[in-house]
Amino acid sequence: MTVQLCVSLTMETLLSLLAVLTASALATGTNTRTAIVYHREKACNPRMGNLAIGRSLWTDTVCGTNNTELYCTYTEYPDQTCKEPKCDKCNAAVHRLSHPASAMADSTFRIPRTWWQSARDIQREIIQLNLETIFFFTHLIMVFKSPRPAAMVLEGSQDFGLSWRPYKYFATNCTDSFKLEDDVQVKGALCTSRYSQAFPCSGGEVIYRTMSPPYSAVDPYSEKAQDQLKITNLRVQLLKQQSCPCQNKNLDIKPQSLAHYAVYDFIVKGSCFCNGHADHCTPTEGFRQVRTTSKLQVVHGRCVCKHNTAGPHCERCAPLYNDQPWKAANGKTGEANVCEKCKCNDHADSCHFDMDVWLTSGNRSGGVCDNCQHNTEGIRCQRCKPGFYRDLKIPFSSSDACKETR
Repeated sequence: MTVQLCVSLTMETLLSLLAVLTASALATGTNTRTAIVYHREKACNPRMGNLAIGRSLWTDTVCGTNNTELYCTYTEYPDQTCKEPKCDKCNAAVHRLSHPASAMADSTFRIPRTWWQSARDIQREIIQLNLETIFFFTHLIMVFKSPRPAAMVLEGSQDFGLSWRPYKYFATNCTDSFKLEDDVQVKGALCTSRYSQAFPCSGGEVIYRTMSPPYSAVDPYSEKAQDQLKITNLRVQLLKQQSCPCQNKNLDIKPQSLAHYAVYDFIVKGSCFCNGHADHCTPTEGFRQVRTTSKLQVVHGRCVCKHNTAGPHCERCAPLYNDQPWKAANGKTGEANVCEKCKCNDHADSCHFDMDVWLTSGNRSGGVCDNCQHNTEGIRCQRCKPGFYRDLKIPFSSSDACKETR
């Protein structure tokens, strides 16, 4: 998703810049008429980051919750011949032996690597991220320490977990596991076998891109794209374990009793959801950041709105800027769709959009001023109230332009 950065120059900045450029132009003999280029405001988007950082990840189980558990890790050489297994113990109550869910979101580059690990001999497991408000979700990267699941599903919610819908199914065999077509054979299918192979036994990735076809050419701020991108919750259901082909069958303990899920990294790439009207965000009211060892910044959820917009997600026009219908910015053309100020002659602090007024004007102006002040009235506070007359000696925008008739 490529979006141009916001450019917003105030009149004071423009005048200062013009003075500098004019002086420079005079010194060099340049035509001052071509010395400055005006930049229109553009669609913009806050920086992207890992939404899991600074927030709690939830799982059904953690290894060693009730007692110390034995586990073994199997890996292979580049030619897929097997290395010797490495066995160890985990205990959730002992820091150096613990592998909590938070380890999936500490740091992608941390050495030695940390990971979350499920309880032993678990077939089904859930990893879930709960967000405090609506965010844009662009892609997921999971790096497994254990073999990748033979079957799993990625799901999202836009209503804080009241309802869920599948984003993608992953399986070694889509037909057998989910009765779905495989996007390896059928482009755009809801299931894929790309990320379900047994090899590599450790370090295998699962990747999902929200704006893959058929959404890749869509304006990211359009209703169609937003329906795909917006989330309040994300969860992965791990449905079927897969053994490493290198698993040693000569161990004293049966291999299946050592089976577990383990994930190094759970990276949920996304950004604050601002409809293209903000380039940075602040913490949502009431948000409590979870302590993290990651040096990466937390992605916050409340937009610092531009383009005369307002609201947590810049989803409406500011109080005095409702002369035209609110629109999200256009991420394809870069059009900002700035909210326009109502023509209230400086006699109102807010206005509202009226469709009848908009249609009557030929789709040029639909603002109706609220609570006209200074003894004025009308949809634009354009006349004095009965019992008051206009003083033609001063501008009508003056607070005492309407004087009481005596």
